[in-house]
Amino acid sequence: MNNSCKIMIVDDEFIMRQGIKFMIKWEENGYEVVGEASNGKEALNLIAELKPHIILCDIAMPVMNGLDFIKIAANQYPNIKIIVLSGYDNFDYVRNSLINGAVDYVLKPTLTPEELLKILQRVIKTIPGLHIKPNINKVNILEQYLLYENEQIPKFNYDSFRLLVFPLKYSDKNSVSLYSVLYEKITEFLKNLACDNMSFLYNNDKLCAVLNYPLEKDSEIFYEINLFIKKISDMCENIFVVISQTHSSIKDIKQDFKNPNFLKYERFYFKKCNLYLADNLNNNIFPDKFDYRKFITFVNDKKYGDARDLMHDYILKAIYAQIPSIKLKNQTKNFLYNLVGETDESEVEEIYIKAFDEIENAQYSDDFIKIVESILDKLVNILSKDKQATDEYMEKILDYIKQNYKEDLTLQSLAEQFNFGYSYLSAYFAQYAHEGFSEYLNKIRIQKACQMLKDSKYSIAEVSFAVGYSDHSYFCRVFKKITGITPSLYRKGN
Repeated sequence: MNNSCKIMIVDDEFIMRQGIKFMIKWEENGYEVVGEASNGKEALNLIAELKPHIILCDIAMPVMNGLDFIKIAANQYPNIKIIVLSGYDNFDYVRNSLINGAVDYVLKPTLTPEELLKILQRVIKTIPGLHIKPNINKVNILEQYLLYENEQIPKFNYDSFRLLVFPLKYSDKNSVSLYSVLYEKITEFLKNLACDNMSFLYNNDKLCAVLNYPLEKDSEIFYEINLFIKKISDMCENIFVVISQTHSSIKDIKQDFKNPNFLKYERFYFKKCNLYLADNLNNNIFPDKFDYRKFITFVNDKKYGDARDLMHDYILKAIYAQIPSIKLKNQTKNFLYNLVGETDESEVEEIYIKAFDEIENAQYSDDFIKIVESILDKLVNILSKDKQATDEYMEKILDYIKQNYKEDLTLQSLAEQFNFGYSYLSAYFAQYAHEGFSEYLNKIRIQKACQMLKDSKYSIAEVSFAVGYSDHSYFCRVFKKITGITPSLYRKGN
């Protein structure tokens, strides 16, 4: 009677095979992944040797696709159960797979560990004589101990420990993913390293390894790791590996692993560093939430220097706290977008567009802050000149109103006269004059009316018309609102 179910994975994508291998705790649940293949032909050559009970098979593969493989495998090995894991929601694929011998067709995008276990358990019931027995090994215990609240500790032979974290998602200069190459080289290195070690994949993008050895071998182990990183950096110059300090207890390794910063260290904050010794974990507090309201107020008031200082101060704090570089870059782009606003100055637009590329391509934090400071200085300089020019226009507009207050002036006519957008002029007029256009025009007119009312040769109606009001009653209401008394009382008082 078999106590474990042998699983074979057939998929042309290495990262997908790895994802399936680390999707569930195979050994814990009584399964054993006995092999993998990148296409149907390769899988057929391995079946006789590996003798799998269940094959997890993709459809779209080179050399021999999944449909052809299912036809041949189901005919030659009728006792093997084939489950299709495909990214294609295609009726013909589903029908042909099931007709030719597959026992199930599952879509990869919707597949969860829980669902995969249920499918496997259902298929196992159809295999005569197979009764699986869960098997928990040392690596499983370690992973459970580090990741969860499981207090069961695996047994170790020595008194010194280090934690290594290898990020796997890099690309070379030709944008070719190095994931599979790095994974193979790192696992081979760990296999040959002269110490006990256990490794597991974390979040499918980091390989975590716990090293255990006698304390006297500490320098030798560190030297071998450093030598390996230097060698592999020739192939992947951006590789960034984090290693803990030496600990005397696995509990200290768990503390490192639970520290949110340890697994999130980025080379972005460590220029020209491929191996970082995390002897002092970065526990910097995340910066306070950025005061967007204050920032937008500065921008609206055209206090660009204040807006820049507020933004710059936050970015420095964010860099000190080593927030994820993607978040830092996106926030900075958002700041710049709001700083520039609706400015249509061509020079500003050119700098703004170029800035996004420079920010996105910045590889290190010190280069990043220099880029941001340079961009801010340029933008603030241009925007301030633009503000000064706009202020000069506003002085001309206010002067024009004082000279032509008797006319039928409107904000629209002023915008056309001085080549401004209506909405922009309305907002900027209120900001510059500290009141709306109508309030300002009425104030100028009433001031002129007050001067004329002191001269008794003008009737109140004549004064009203002279200062630009064709409606006498409306003039009286506006006059009282601004001065507090009626035109007639004002005349009597003078």
